[in-house]
Amino acid sequence: MKLSEHFDSTEFACKCGCGGMANGAGVAPRLVHVLEKMRQYIGKPLVLSCAYRCPKHNEEVGGVSDSQHIFGTAADVQTPEGLTPSELANIAELCGADGIGLYDWGVHVDVRGYAARW
Repeated sequence: MKLSEHFDSTEFACKCGCGGMANGAGVAPRLVHVLEKMRQYIGKPLVLSCAYRCPKHNEEVGGVSDSQHIFGTAADVQTPEGLTPSELANIAELCGADGIGLYDWGVHVDVRGYAARW
């Protein structure tokens, strides 16, 4: 199911195969909005390496028990070619992300309702 111009619900589904959020129900509309703004700002596709995680999968990958991923309010975005993770994090901030985590592979983006940086 199409959630925005550039994002489909399957991109937000749990990667463990449980089918969690595969239909897009429960994905925070604000998260989709922030990611869509990032996509339009950059002008090239964004690959979500992880978005929703069911509690079991979250535990398996070492996520914290109150991870934004289990609430449908977070996505991990791989750095597109031509950008650095730091540049991607700056774009996430410009586009309205609340939580931003900077990693070698890309950026964690969430809409938790208050600013958080790591």
